[in-house]
Amino acid sequence: MKNKIDKDYQENIKKESNLWNKAAEDELKKSPPDYSYYKKTWPYLIYRNPFVIKMLNKISEGGKALELGCYNGWFSLEMARKGARVEAHDISPKSIRIAKTYYEKCKEKEKFTGSISYHITDLNYPNFPKNIYDVVVIRNVLHHLINLDDLFLQLFRSLKSNGLILIDDALPCGQKEALLSGILLTLFPTDIPYSKKLQRIFKKRNILKRTQGLVDAKGASPFESISSGDKSVKYLKKYFNVTHFSTFSAFVGTIAAHISFNKFLKKLTLKMLNIIDRFLIKIGLLKGTCFFLIAIKQKIKVK
Repeated sequence: MKNKIDKDYQENIKKESNLWNKAAEDELKKSPPDYSYYKKTWPYLIYRNPFVIKMLNKISEGGKALELGCYNGWFSLEMARKGARVEAHDISPKSIRIAKTYYEKCKEKEKFTGSISYHITDLNYPNFPKNIYDVVVIRNVLHHLINLDDLFLQLFRSLKSNGLILIDDALPCGQKEALLSGILLTLFPTDIPYSKKLQRIFKKRNILKRTQGLVDAKGASPFESISSGDKSVKYLKKYFNVTHFSTFSAFVGTIAAHISFNKFLKKLTLKMLNIIDRFLIKIGLLKGTCFFLIAIKQKIKVK
């Protein structure tokens, strides 16, 4: 899958596009593609919102921003609301169409000063202009991409001097994180009955490996977890100086996705688990399954 003209690659990139087409259409049935909706969903309500705010705090009015994997456009829209001139790229045509329609509606109603241009792009083989962007934003996309070294070289060339790159992405789930996630999923009520949980424990082998696969969402799409966060950071450091790096959601993200409680009890439980999650990461007992990174363009010459 490393050559864009290969038949297998073309088939898989089409499947990837179709999957996100459907996801965007399904989400649109529930709500518009707006941060006012996402900030109230469990992942953002419990542990993701602080990182959204940190990213938006780096966006300046009049600045030029590039977003890779914009999906239905809600984060690009927030940057435009802050006055940024945004170029938003995604593989999914329907996601782009949904994003553009909602942006035009909001632009007319809210009269904000920022702007967004949308592009249907295969981010495995992009072509960005040089020395034009103040900031690059990449949220939950890198683990879907190949050719990361080439991508970061392009982004290095595309950023202005002292330009920033902001990343929120996945890390591979470790054994300790998978073990704790598995224990909590077994103890807490989920969409799987307790009788079937016990059957899975005693009748199936490699339960730890299967839990890692669940956390990493392997197989969810043709390109899901095709690259790792560790690999992404390795390539990024060739061209950028990391000024902030932190990990989060060692297990709370997995629990939030599967736990079955009433709304009040779920919120209380997840908030408590997130406090424990953050503490165990802070003292080094666990590693998050996600990372947040801020980096600045190095003052180096590249060929």
